[in-house]
Amino acid sequence: MLRPTVRNEGGPGTVVADRRRPSMLIIAAALLSVYVLFGSSFTAVKIALAALPPFLMLGVRFIVAGGLLYAWASLRRGRAGESLGLVHWKNAFLIGGSIIVGGIGGVAFAEQFLPSGITALLVSSSPVWAVLINYAVFREEITWPTAAGLALGLVGLVLLIRPAGQEHLNAVGAAAAVVAGVLWAIGSVFAPRVALPRSPLASAGMQMLAAGVLLLAAALATGELSRLHWAWEAGLAVLYLIVVSSLVGFVVYTWLLTTVPVTVSSTVAFGTPVAAVLIGWGALGEQMTQSTLLATGVIILGVALMSTGRKKPGAQPSGDAPRRSTHAAGALTLDSACRDCS
Repeated sequence: MLRPTVRNEGGPGTVVADRRRPSMLIIAAALLSVYVLFGSSFTAVKIALAALPPFLMLGVRFIVAGGLLYAWASLRRGRAGESLGLVHWKNAFLIGGSIIVGGIGGVAFAEQFLPSGITALLVSSSPVWAVLINYAVFREEITWPTAAGLALGLVGLVLLIRPAGQEHLNAVGAAAAVVAGVLWAIGSVFAPRVALPRSPLASAGMQMLAAGVLLLAAALATGELSRLHWAWEAGLAVLYLIVVSSLVGFVVYTWLLTTVPVTVSSTVAFGTPVAAVLIGWGALGEQMTQSTLLATGVIILGVALMSTGRKKPGAQPSGDAPRRSTHAAGALTLDSACRDCS
C-alpha cells in the first residue's frame, strides 16, 4: 500500500498531506517486474526471429512503441513548457542509433546464432566497456570496487566465450553480442552529456522513432523484406515486445527512477540477464551448463560491483542540454542510462 506522510505546517489543528511514499513491497514488486519484463524481451526476440528478420522486426517494434510514447509525451508537453527542436532529434538519432540500433539490433542479430540467455549475458558486459570509455575519454576515476568489478566482468566474458569440452559459441554471434554491448555502452556514456528532452517519455519516444527509421532502412538495404515469413507466434512476440517490454516495462522503470535511489534502480543491469537466462531455460529449453552458471555468477557480481562503485559523472553541459536525461534500452539499462528523471 502507499503510505501517506503528514506534516503540520499551518499551526495547531492543520494537517497537510505530504508526498505518498511507496511501501517496500511495491518497490520490490516493481523491481522484480522490470527484471522479468526486460529479461523476457530476449526470449521474445528469439521467438520472433523464427519467422521475422531482425532489423525489420525491431524496426516495426520501435516505430510503433516510439510513436505511442511520443504521442503521449506530446499531450503532456504543454504543461512541461519544453520546446523540442532539431538538436533534440539529432541527438535522438545519435543515442538511439547507438543504443537501440547498435545495442538491441546487435542483440537480435546475435540471437540468430546464440541462445537468448547467452546473448543477454554477453551484452550485460556493457558496464565493463562503459567504465573503460569513461576512463579513456573523460578520465573518470576508477575506484577499487569498480576495478574489481571490471576484472570480474572480463573474466566472466572469457569463461562464457572460451570453448570448454563440447561447448562452443558461434563466433559470429558472440562477436555481434560483444559489439552490441560496446555500442550500448557508448550510447549510455554520452546520453547524459547531450541535449535530450527533459521528459523521459519524450526522450524515449524520440529515440525509439529515430532508431525505428534506421532499423527499417537497414532492413530495406539488406533485403529483409524478401525473407519475411509470417507466423502467429512471431506476431504475438512482437506485440509483447511493443506493449509489455517497451511500454509497460519502460513506464515501471521510469517510476522506479523517480522513486528509489540509483543504487536500487541500477540493479536492473544485473537482474535482467539473470532473468533472461532463467526465462530462456524455462520457456525455450535452452541449455544451462556449469560453465554458463559460473560465467553468470562472475559477470553479475562484476556488474554489481561496478554499479555500486562508480562515482557520479561530472557536470552536465550548459545550454539546451538537460541536467537529467533518459534513454530507453528495452532490455538492459546501465546505471548511467537513466540516473534520475524529473
